[in-house]
Amino acid sequence: MESLPDAATFSTKLKNTLIQYHSIDSDQWRVVKKTKDVTVWRKPSEEFNGYLTAV
Repeated sequence: MESLPDAATFSTKLKNTLIQYHSIDSDQWRVVKKTKDVTVWRKPSEEFNGYLTAV
């Protein structure tokens, strides 16, 4: 069984990943649903088989 990563290392990696996601150019995102109150955007993930979603 794999051991859990060090919490400080894990939190730093997570923080950097979220900053990277936030820095993605808006032309890479595609609107998938829009209502009067909410717009949902997505783009293919480079890290896993699926999509990143932003609201």
